[in-house]
Amino acid sequence: MTVCPQPSVLPCCLHSAVIDSRVTQTSVIRSVTVTILVALAALALVPGRAFASGTRAAAARAGLKAVSYRGVRLTVPSAWPVFRLGAGSSVCVRFNRHAVYLGRPGNQQSCPMQAAGRTEAILVAPRAGGAAGISGGDAASWVDAAHGVEITATWNRDPAVIRRALGVRSLPAATDLGAPPVARSSGGRRARAAGAAIAAAPGQVYTGLGFDACAAPSSSAMATWTASSPFRAVGIYIGGADAACAQPNLTAAWVSAESAAGWHLIPTYVGLQAPGNGCGCAAMSSTPVTAATQGTAAAQDAVAHAQALGIGAGNPIYYDMENYTRGSASAAVLAFEQAWTDQLHADGYRSGIYGNASTGITDLVSEVGKPFAEPDDIWIADWNGSESTSDTYVPATYWAEHQRLHQYRGGHTDDYGGVKISIDTDYLDGSTAAYGSGTLVSTSIAQAPTLTIRPQPGGAVNLTPSWPGEAGVTSYQFFGGGSPAALTPIETVSAAAKFPLKLKDNYSYFQVEGLNAAGQILGSSGPVATPSSVAIFGNSGFISSSGAFGIPVACPHAGSCDVQAAVYEGRKRLAQSVSEELPIAGGLARVPLARSVYTAAEHAPGRRLPVSVSVTSSSGAKVTRSLNLVPFTTGGRAPARRIWHGHGVRILAATSFVSNGWVGGVLVACTAGSPCVTTASVTRSGLAIAKPRTQTLGAGEIGYLPFTLNASAHARLRASAGNQYGARVTVTAAPAPGAVGLTARAETATALVSLVGFR
Repeated sequence: MTVCPQPSVLPCCLHSAVIDSRVTQTSVIRSVTVTILVALAALALVPGRAFASGTRAAAARAGLKAVSYRGVRLTVPSAWPVFRLGAGSSVCVRFNRHAVYLGRPGNQQSCPMQAAGRTEAILVAPRAGGAAGISGGDAASWVDAAHGVEITATWNRDPAVIRRALGVRSLPAATDLGAPPVARSSGGRRARAAGAAIAAAPGQVYTGLGFDACAAPSSSAMATWTASSPFRAVGIYIGGADAACAQPNLTAAWVSAESAAGWHLIPTYVGLQAPGNGCGCAAMSSTPVTAATQGTAAAQDAVAHAQALGIGAGNPIYYDMENYTRGSASAAVLAFEQAWTDQLHADGYRSGIYGNASTGITDLVSEVGKPFAEPDDIWIADWNGSESTSDTYVPATYWAEHQRLHQYRGGHTDDYGGVKISIDTDYLDGSTAAYGSGTLVSTSIAQAPTLTIRPQPGGAVNLTPSWPGEAGVTSYQFFGGGSPAALTPIETVSAAAKFPLKLKDNYSYFQVEGLNAAGQILGSSGPVATPSSVAIFGNSGFISSSGAFGIPVACPHAGSCDVQAAVYEGRKRLAQSVSEELPIAGGLARVPLARSVYTAAEHAPGRRLPVSVSVTSSSGAKVTRSLNLVPFTTGGRAPARRIWHGHGVRILAATSFVSNGWVGGVLVACTAGSPCVTTASVTRSGLAIAKPRTQTLGAGEIGYLPFTLNASAHARLRASAGNQYGARVTVTAAPAPGAVGLTARAETATALVSLVGFR
C-alpha cells in the first residue's frame, strides 16, 4: 500500500503488487450530523396528522400504536418496543434499533459493546437534563416547553416513519444547515476545487476521489493539487512498526491547515503484519490470544500518534494489513484486528482496516454475522480500475452505509499543476478524519448481556446469561470455540428458559448474544474465557487387589497439568497421591490405596464402596465428586497394550472393564473443536467380538464409550486364568453434520487393550 521509491532498499515497504484488505463494522450507519432545536410549534405543521386524528382501532389496523408521555402523543409501528425509563434505569438508550424511550436516560446504562449506527428511533425525556447527547447520523431535537419535554428523533432509511410519528411534513436535511455538498461526478469535484474551500470535519463521510502517498506531500504541493487535481482525500501514515517512509511534513500544523483547506484525511497505521508475511515485515504472533494483545497495544499506540497530530476522538484510524496467505495466518490476523477495533472504540475512535480484497478483506467478510467486533469501515485494495466502492469480494449489503474505501489503482505518478507525486488512487464513500475531535464512538465497555460460566465437577459447563433492564430480548444465542477469533454457534435458547444452560461442550471461550423477536442482535457479551477447572469423569473407580486405583481426570483448556488427589470415606481420608502430571486431554490420576480398602470394597453392599474424591490442579482449581470403588482381580501375564491417538479423539486407558452383564466401556476424550459422534468397535484377530453403541461426546468432554461383548468373547474372558483378555479397540468419530474439506473426514483412534471383568 505504501509507495516506496526504492523497494530494493526498503524490503519492508508495504506497497506491494499484492493488495491488502480491511475490515469494518457491519451495518454501521454514517451520515452528516444534524442536531437542531426548534419550537414544538413546528410539529403542528400538519394539524391532526398525529394519532389523535384517527381512532385507536384504525391505528391498530394500520399496524400502528399510540404512545403517550406527559401529554405528548406519538404514533409509531406496533412492533416497536416502548421503554419507560424510571429512576436508576439501566436500559441502554440507543438509536440503532427501532424503539421509543420515555423518560430520562439513567446514569449507568447497560449498553452493548458494539452499539453503533442510526435508524428510526425516538426519545421523549424531561426537558431538564434529559437531552440525548447524540450526534452523527440524521437527527433532530424539538423542545416542547408546554409539556416540559425534549423530543429527540433519529432516522436512516425510512424518515417517513419519523414524520408520521411526529406529525410533520418534512425533516431537516444536511444541506438545509449548510453542510458541505457531496461531490460525486468528476465535474462536480473540479468545480468545487475552483471555489472556496469548505473545511473538512472530523469523522465526516466523504464520497469522491482520493490518493495515498508514502510520505505526506509538502504544504505547497498540497496547495497546487487543491487548485488543479480532482482529489479531495489524502491518506497519511501516522506511525506503526512497519511504516516505511519518514514524514518530515506531517505535523499537527500540516493536519490543521489541510483540514481547513478541505482535504479529508485517511490516517493509516502500519503496524505488525500477518505471520509468515512476504514483505519481510515485523510479524504478529501466530497465537491468536497473543496477537489480540498486540492488536490492543497497536491501537493504543495509533491513538497516541493521532492525538499528537491533532486528530482527536471521533475520527477513524485505518490499520494497514498487507497481503498474507489465508488459512494458517487468518486466526491470528482476525484476533489482532478484533482487538484493534475494540480498543479504538474504547478510546472513542472509529476503526478501519485496509487489506487485499482476496485475502484480508475476504477473511473479514467471512466473519460477518458471527460474534466478531467488525471495523466501522473497510479499505478494499483491488486494483481493478473501477472508480467505485463496489467489489466482487464484498457482498453489496456488507459495509453498505457509507463504510467503504477502494484503492483501485496501484503505484503510479500523477502530475497536477507541474507537481508530480507518486501515489495510489482511491475512491471513497466512507469515514475520513480532520483536525480536532468529532462524535465519540460508543465506549460502553460494560458488556451487555453478561455471561457467567461455571465448570461442573463432571466436565460439563453451566452458562447463565443476564441483561437486566433489556426488555427487548426474546432469546439468547450462544457461541463457543478454542479462541476468541474462532467462535461458532452452539444453541439458541428462549430468554424465558430456565438457566443455567447445561452443556457437555467444554470450550475455552464462550459468548452470548441477545436477540429480539425478529432475530436481530441487540447486544453481545464478547468472548468470555472459561475459568480454570479440573474435572472427574465417570461414576465408578476400579481398585485392584494390590490397591492400585486410577481416577479419570482432566484439566480442560490447560493442556497437560499437575494434579494431586485424595480419597475419603466420610470424613476419613483413605489416601492421598503425590503431585502428578496428566497428559493433554486428561488421563488417570493414580492413588495408592491400602489392601484394607480393597477388602472393604469386596464386602460392601453390591461390591460398591461409596467414597468422595478430591482433585486439586496446579492452577488452584479443585473438584470433589462422589464415586463408587469397584474391586477387581487380575493375574498372570497381561496382554499387549498400546494406544494410537487420533487428531480429534484420544483413548485414555488401555484397560477396559467389563461387567458381569457383559457390558464394558472405553475411556475416550473428544479433543476436536466440535462434538464427537463416536463409536467404539472391539475386535480380536480381525473379528468383531462386541456390539458397539454410538454416543456423542461434547467438545473437550471425556466419557466411557459402551459396548456389549458377544457370547463367545464373554465366555473366553470368564474362562481366562488371569481375568484378562486381549482385544483391539477402534474409536471412530464421525464428522459433524455439514462439515466440508478436512473437517469432513472421520477421525479414528486405536488401542490394544486388556479386557478385565468385574462384578
